[in-house]
Amino acid sequence: MRRAWVLRLGAAAGATLAVLAAAGALFLLKPEAVITDRTAAAAIRFLGEAYAPRWSSLRVSARASGGGLHRYALRAEGLCVDDPRGAFSACFSELELAAAVRYSPRGPRLERVERLVAVSADARLDLRAPRAPASPGGLSAAALATPVDALRVELSSFTVATASASVSGSLRAALTSGARRPLALGADVRIKDAAGSRRLKAELTAETDLLDGGGGTYVDLVGTADLGAAGRARAAFRARREPARYAVSGSAELAGLTGPLSGMRLVACEGVLPLAPGEERPSGVDLSCRYGLVLAQALPVSLGSLKTVTGRVTVKARAGDGRYEAELAAKLDPVKVWYELAGEAAVRLAGRRDRPLKEAAASHEVSASLKIPRFQDLVARLRGTTHAIPAPVHVLEGPLSLAVESRGDPFSARPSASYVLSTDLAGARQRLLARAAGTVTAADALSPARAFEHEGELILEEAAFELPRLDVGRAPKVFSDKRIRTAPPPPSAAAPVAAKTPAGAGVPPVRGRLAVKTGKPLILFSNLAKDPVPIALDLALTYPPAAAAGRVEVRSFGVELFRRRATVDHLNIAVSSGASPAALEGLVRYATPSAEIRILLLGTTAKPRIEFTSVPPMKREAVIALLIFGKGPGELDSEQTASVSNTETALESRAFGLASLYLFGATPIEHVGYDPASKTTTVKLRLPGGANLTLGSDFDQSRQLTLRKPLAPHWAIQSEVTDQGREGTGAATFLEWFNRY
Repeated sequence: MRRAWVLRLGAAAGATLAVLAAAGALFLLKPEAVITDRTAAAAIRFLGEAYAPRWSSLRVSARASGGGLHRYALRAEGLCVDDPRGAFSACFSELELAAAVRYSPRGPRLERVERLVAVSADARLDLRAPRAPASPGGLSAAALATPVDALRVELSSFTVATASASVSGSLRAALTSGARRPLALGADVRIKDAAGSRRLKAELTAETDLLDGGGGTYVDLVGTADLGAAGRARAAFRARREPARYAVSGSAELAGLTGPLSGMRLVACEGVLPLAPGEERPSGVDLSCRYGLVLAQALPVSLGSLKTVTGRVTVKARAGDGRYEAELAAKLDPVKVWYELAGEAAVRLAGRRDRPLKEAAASHEVSASLKIPRFQDLVARLRGTTHAIPAPVHVLEGPLSLAVESRGDPFSARPSASYVLSTDLAGARQRLLARAAGTVTAADALSPARAFEHEGELILEEAAFELPRLDVGRAPKVFSDKRIRTAPPPPSAAAPVAAKTPAGAGVPPVRGRLAVKTGKPLILFSNLAKDPVPIALDLALTYPPAAAAGRVEVRSFGVELFRRRATVDHLNIAVSSGASPAALEGLVRYATPSAEIRILLLGTTAKPRIEFTSVPPMKREAVIALLIFGKGPGELDSEQTASVSNTETALESRAFGLASLYLFGATPIEHVGYDPASKTTTVKLRLPGGANLTLGSDFDQSRQLTLRKPLAPHWAIQSEVTDQGREGTGAATFLEWFNRY
């Protein structure tokens, strides 16, 4: 019983295989018997059921040409498809496809597309919609490389929508192998995105002498594009057939660009497209062109007569065995006007054609150098602009040079560039011999959240600067009606402050660290010091936020203090980015006919601690009296004695800042007052011309400055400025008249 069942099953399987073999043989020998209008319509409806295919007419043909080669043709009119998920929809008034397929034991292979026609009045592709289920297989690289004999695509209206933009317009393309004009492309599209709306128009045609009996000796490609506000483009190239290669020549141009360049040109392009033995397709390219970069007029610095930067660009590429190698290189013709500029760049790629470009082995090398033999020429060209060179550097003369270099993987997430800036400038008593070097790295360069990091070092090998003159201002010699009073408007009348766009909005953030050091001490010339001030720096500056850490050493120099010459022996300031203010340690030597006084500066720059020693030894109040009034305690009147006592108390309370201490010692003092309860100090100073300056401060919340100047008998003018910290700043000017009876 069991054996009979096995025999019946084997017979059924054999019969099934026989039927399948017969059907396969019939399909290979006479495909038109299997593929008909009816079977094709049923197959399309079954396989594309989810897309609701419909048509007004459908014609299909199939025939065998021998050797396993089949030719299929499909022609449809009024064919429409709709993705139920909304991803795409299209209606074709005309759709025609003719293709040759070869069958072998390894399976079917698409030999060529003999004709493809697609004419649509409305096609939509929405990439925001959920994706339809993927069809098995998909397009392979071999399918994309299949020869096409004739192609005509006309989309009178199409729309493509993405999450960030939409593209709509019309497109036409025609490809006819062996025709005088084998290729013609045209597009008129409008793009809408966050940047606005813009229209692009492009045309590309190819012509050949194939029909002239010349055996197809050349092909001309001519293309134009109107990029709207972005500019216009034009290109014309010829490829001429020679033994084992195509010779290429032509030119290209971009005009109407916005930004630092208004145009770009490629001229005198010459090259070859080598052909592998027995092949008609080029296996590579070797092209060299002269280029010109047309500079825009609206640049921050005038470049003189220079209008176009020129050079040479080369392209080399090889492909074969599924691999490719390519190199793009450009070199700048040396520019020698009031500055000297040179540079070159190269990008190399190597990989497989079936792998993504980002997986290719890539490297780049970029270098540029800029030399300005006369720094004063740069100063003159930037004068009056927002990039003007500030004082006191603007009076320096001499050479300046900058070199920039970048190497590595152009697809790296952290590309970097290094720079070296050198100066050798001098002028009058000023000098700037310096060298700066560093690296700028782009973090997350391939993402919208990119930012830049800077790590550099500035070495002031020899530097000297003359600081602007600083004087305590005198009272204005103004005569005004006594009823006139100037003061800030009340809060209710204050004009509203317009909201400001944050500085650098839209610019990628930059974080950095700059080490600043001096070879020889930096020299500062100032009218506040009798001698040049030597300063040694060893600082690390970080930003943002701006912070500093390191050491500032002020070396020995002479200064006028308390109406006599003194010597600052040293002043060391230790700066810490995590602490404010900076720590202070210094020594000032002061000699009088009767004693030598040593003033020790300790504590911090905001609240220094003062200690006195003297030879011969003196009490603290005696030292203060000698410094302020040039007298001993027994020679002072009652007001001066009170000032000495107040000064001593204020110094013990560390009520003076470092700048206040200098003003305290550099200006004749009439009176010093100090209120221990409120920790408020007032200092009345005598100024040239009979004016009096009164400074008042609690060195915490408020500061006040009063300047009073006699104008004539019974007349005086007085100005007051009060700083209440967060409460605001107020100013007032009074014209006084007084008479004593």
